[in-house]
Amino acid sequence: MNSGFVVIGASVAVKAILPNPLQQLCLGLIQRFTDIQPVAPALWAYETSSAISKTVHFGEITELEGKEALEKLDALGVRLFVPDAEQNQAAFDWTLRLKRASAYDSYYLVLAHAMECDFWTADKRLFNALQDSRLGWVHLVEELTL
Repeated sequence: MNSGFVVIGASVAVKAILPNPLQQLCLGLIQRFTDIQPVAPALWAYETSSAISKTVHFGEITELEGKEALEKLDALGVRLFVPDAEQNQAAFDWTLRLKRASAYDSYYLVLAHAMECDFWTADKRLFNALQDSRLGWVHLVEELTL
């Protein structure tokens, strides 16, 4: 796969920023990409902002901590891509193939495939759903050993 880019799932970014058991693994992963451009579908911004908003709403972090988390996400320098009609169709196809109700995760797969690069996720459900596909370019953050 292309070593110049890497698709970073929203789950990895959020877990790298907010306190959780996978925080050190996710931070370690992101720190490995100093010479690689992290990329994601445009919906990454909505997913990460929503995740932080939820943690503030449920009192897990303060509003100030939420704003700081948003700044940290921005500092990751993830380049976002808006899908075209072909990618929309491909995401639809992936969604059906994975027997999922929503297409969000499929856009990450489509982008990684189009850019010929690896995709890293912290979403075990997604990763497990892809096990039969044998996609060597899809990785679960828990594969890492720091």
